[in-house]
Amino acid sequence: MKPVPLRGWLLAVIVLAALLRLWATLTLPVDFDEPVYVGAALDYARLIRQGDWVGVIDYPGNRQHPALHKLIYAGGALLLGDAANQTTVLYAARLIAALLGTAAVALLAYTAGPLAAGLLAFHTLTIKYTAQAYLEAWPLTLSIAAVSAWEYAGRDEATRQRLWWYAGAVAWGLATAAKMNYALVAAPAMVFLLVERGQWRRLPGLAGVATLTFVIANPTLWHHPLERLAAMAGFWMTYTQGHEVQAANYPWYQPIVWLATAPAVGWHPEVFFGPGLDPWLTLLALIALPAAWRDPQRRYLVVWLVGGVLLLLAWPTKWPQYALTLVVPMVRLAAPVIMRLVTWLHDLNDYWGWSTLMALRPPRAALIMLSLFIGFIATVYATALVTVSIGSIGWRSISAGHGGLPSGAIYAIQPLRDGRVALGGEAGVTIWQAPVVSEDPPRWYHLPLGHVYALTETSAGLWVASDRGLALVRENNNWEWQTPPLPLHAEVLVRTVAGGPDGTIWIGTNAGGAVRRNDGQWQPLPQAAQGGMVIAIAIDPKGAVWFGGIGVVSRYIPASDTWQHFARDDGFASAGVAAILVDQRGNVWAATLGNGLARWNGVHWEWLTTANRQLPAQTITTLLEAASGELWVGAARPLTTGGFLLRYDGQTWHHYLPRNSGFTGAEPLALAIDQSNVLWIGTRADGVLTYQLTPWQGKTFLFW
Repeated sequence: MKPVPLRGWLLAVIVLAALLRLWATLTLPVDFDEPVYVGAALDYARLIRQGDWVGVIDYPGNRQHPALHKLIYAGGALLLGDAANQTTVLYAARLIAALLGTAAVALLAYTAGPLAAGLLAFHTLTIKYTAQAYLEAWPLTLSIAAVSAWEYAGRDEATRQRLWWYAGAVAWGLATAAKMNYALVAAPAMVFLLVERGQWRRLPGLAGVATLTFVIANPTLWHHPLERLAAMAGFWMTYTQGHEVQAANYPWYQPIVWLATAPAVGWHPEVFFGPGLDPWLTLLALIALPAAWRDPQRRYLVVWLVGGVLLLLAWPTKWPQYALTLVVPMVRLAAPVIMRLVTWLHDLNDYWGWSTLMALRPPRAALIMLSLFIGFIATVYATALVTVSIGSIGWRSISAGHGGLPSGAIYAIQPLRDGRVALGGEAGVTIWQAPVVSEDPPRWYHLPLGHVYALTETSAGLWVASDRGLALVRENNNWEWQTPPLPLHAEVLVRTVAGGPDGTIWIGTNAGGAVRRNDGQWQPLPQAAQGGMVIAIAIDPKGAVWFGGIGVVSRYIPASDTWQHFARDDGFASAGVAAILVDQRGNVWAATLGNGLARWNGVHWEWLTTANRQLPAQTITTLLEAASGELWVGAARPLTTGGFLLRYDGQTWHHYLPRNSGFTGAEPLALAIDQSNVLWIGTRADGVLTYQLTPWQGKTFLFW
């Protein structure tokens, strides 16, 4: 058998590195810092699109890190155009990071050989942080370029040495402009290379080139560079004593733990299927240190690794991604040890002939059948994993107790005009507000308004229907009760609320409905739901008001003060009508808690049930129209927990399941779409799920 040529090994290593990083890009969950960098990229892209270059230079967010890597991510946001949002830019940035991480492997393959590059390609902690929207991939590549250029400068002919020295200085400056710690960790090795090659007189000039490159590639420093550098240094000194670092409470030797273990495998077993080679590479690198120090051409690797370890041990912040600054010298030290071991085993095999004696020689047909069987199993699993991974893009979960979301079911969701989102549930009203600066966490406000069933917003504010009555929340989050003095019961339970186009407020209570006119006067509507509890209200564009009750739907035409009731004879039986929706085509949809989904076409009701195979369950909990003819439906599973999420495009029903999307299988109770085209799903037991809709989806239509 002919040996595989070097070019073939190089290509195989690069392809494997790309595949591993692409897989991680699709399957890794959103990490802690990713929303910060994606938010900065979106902000930069918006400023660039507006031609606001001063805004780019003076951008206040995330100044503790230089701007270069985030500007690269902003390029991905610019390419997406109108489709750019938090989710699409996240995955665009991840693809860019994976590409740059693969470039690091390719560059190392070119400068140090395929074995060292292969070790870098399989290093799990490197895969993780060069497949996520972090700031690691580009400075990792540039640090390899900088050290390799200076290494070549010491070996190349004199006429080209200057080119390599200055190329390394430029790469060093760019690495600093991407993320400063890579350049700092590599600095001792680079200075050692200069001194070892007798070129120490070049250091001031090369340092000047690197500094100039750093300033040019970091627009933040174009205004008041010294002041902003001092502010950056001050931030990091303060950050080392901040809440996040103190809460992590890592010991001083934590960087050694990151290097001596494979933490990414434990964090993400669904991404990394093997035990991880990381600790073995660290061990081999330590074994290689004495021999590397005796070799003048490789002594700088010892300085790079040992000096970097000392720097990380001294620095108070111990985040795991910092360990990536040491991976390159580790794999370059470990590669010769592995090569010597392989050579030794090869020589032993040539002498003793172990492979000839012990190797099985099954018939070719058996090998073909075994290969086909393994390929079939691998294809089935790979297809399922890829389907789940791709389907999960754009989905996020906000569980109870996470951030500021209280426990309990979420019955109502109302996106507000100012960009906030109000959530109503068992714990009252919780208002979510996106951060003003992308690096800040979202804000949560809690209003103790009882057990909240429904929300709607008008020019007056946010109206809240709860078991304590009707409340109106103003812009400053102050509220006042607006419960009507109706002669219904001693205590009025307001079950639902809707706002009309003329400013009227329609409510459903435990004994019929009521309407609040523009003059503030209330009029009882005891005919609504035939005097029973009103659970749902919808307002027809033509002026009709629909009330859903227990086993009945009532249609009221205010202009003529006439009522029409649909009950058992129309198929509603005794199930409650949980939601009513009037779509853009004029169809009225009624979601029932047991009888399925009904559609009024102006003449009669058409029923969609499990019997006619239109629905997976007949307990329909919530409805939403996201676009013309596109209906989102939430349903509960019969006789068990959990539920279904469906989308109807006018012809086909699309089911969102845990095996093909990020939907968890929880029971949906409320659906809404905010101004960022994000679908919010309130559930009974799993908090809130969000799904970033594609640009051609969403754009909720309101009818009043």
